[in-house]
Amino acid sequence: MCPPNSESNTQTSSRLIKTTPDFNSMIRITFWNGLGFIFFMFIKTYVVLFYFGETGVVFGIIMALQPFARLISMPLIAYLTDHTSKKRLVLIGSLGRTLSYSIYWISLVIKDLTLFGVGTFCQGLLVGFFWPPFFSLISEKSCKENRTQALATGRGKMIGYGFLVGAFISIPIFASVSIFMPNNIPLMYSPILIFAVLNLIAGYRFHVRVDEDLTYEKYCASLDDSNLQVKSFISNGVISGEETVTTVEILEIPEKINKKLNKSFLAGFSAIIIVILVTSMAGTIYSMFISAYLINNLLPNFSENIVPIIVMIVYFPAQVLSQLVAPKLGKYFDRISPTISVIILNIFKALMIWLLIGAFTSIDFAVILILLYISLESNGYLIQAIMSRVSIKHRGKIFGLHMWVDRLGRVIGPLIGGLLWDTLTDTAPFIISIYIILCLIPVFVFAIRKLSPYMVEQVDIDTMGVLKIKK
Repeated sequence: MCPPNSESNTQTSSRLIKTTPDFNSMIRITFWNGLGFIFFMFIKTYVVLFYFGETGVVFGIIMALQPFARLISMPLIAYLTDHTSKKRLVLIGSLGRTLSYSIYWISLVIKDLTLFGVGTFCQGLLVGFFWPPFFSLISEKSCKENRTQALATGRGKMIGYGFLVGAFISIPIFASVSIFMPNNIPLMYSPILIFAVLNLIAGYRFHVRVDEDLTYEKYCASLDDSNLQVKSFISNGVISGEETVTTVEILEIPEKINKKLNKSFLAGFSAIIIVILVTSMAGTIYSMFISAYLINNLLPNFSENIVPIIVMIVYFPAQVLSQLVAPKLGKYFDRISPTISVIILNIFKALMIWLLIGAFTSIDFAVILILLYISLESNGYLIQAIMSRVSIKHRGKIFGLHMWVDRLGRVIGPLIGGLLWDTLTDTAPFIISIYIILCLIPVFVFAIRKLSPYMVEQVDIDTMGVLKIKK
């Protein structure tokens, strides 16, 4: 826990006690990243199934290329996260996103599905350098009692704002060109190039402005000296102020040395890996077909020029609100038992998927999609928070393993979903996912209960499942 403020710091915002002073500057990069996310979530489904006119199986293969590429690069990324500059890795990820976006645009202009697949693979291979070091930095610069909220804010909230601004950039351009110049493909998809340039700029700004040596523990220790004016932190533990130089002793939380030998820990850790894998599989079995289901079942009588605009408008509020609401929910999930959170989120997800395929209009569909996406985002942040507490020394590897297993599920899921879409009904991917999500609940609960005693960072939960903050 962070020590209480001194008298001279009584006006300091409580937000700064829970995170380092440069936290907001650091997470701003995800705002710039998020500008293009909503556009790409739409076009990947639309262009493969409708622009290129391919089958569900081919679409599944295309969608699996990105997580497959992530599988290849993730072991190296996980190692580098713990052994080299995290800022440099984030910069590589931003440059990779710029490159892949450019390839996407060229593939659409020349109508080449193979090149589109190359862009997808490139995005998975290089953008993977961004997230493990970024999540590791968030963990290092935030308090353990609000870790879920910090992760959700660092990714979800800022990306949500990016979605909002990005939608106001991309939707008017795409809609106007679709209606008045439907054959002008370069201009129709020109927002891709805009987002490519902005990612390049954001990566550079992040590399220049973020101090990766400033951890939450160092910042808290600096507050012991009421006269210290913190300006910079350097890696040897010496903090330079305006008038004083103070050496800060950081108390490391000891790792549990018997983890490797303890069967209970191994059982819990294996179970959480299974949860991550199957959750990703279940999510990608149906999620990549959401817009296709909407088009086939609720928009059959609209013109081809109008349909993609409607789909983007339906997706827009779901993507934005889910990213903005999830951080607020993360605050509450930090204060109740993870077991209770898991049960609530998984049952709610299954219910929303069932309601989604039963929607009567695009308006119903849009409302249900908002609630579904909120639960999906919250569930992801909850898993990340649990994984972040397993180890401090090897946190980069833990996040890397998490993302590697997640991407393995994202490789398998689209292939299964594509087969179900082509061979059965268009509701099959959704129904199968519901059963998987519900069956996963006891495995998740088992994993949490087995892992809890071995967490390096411990939080106290009372008998009612509410977090007790140690003063």
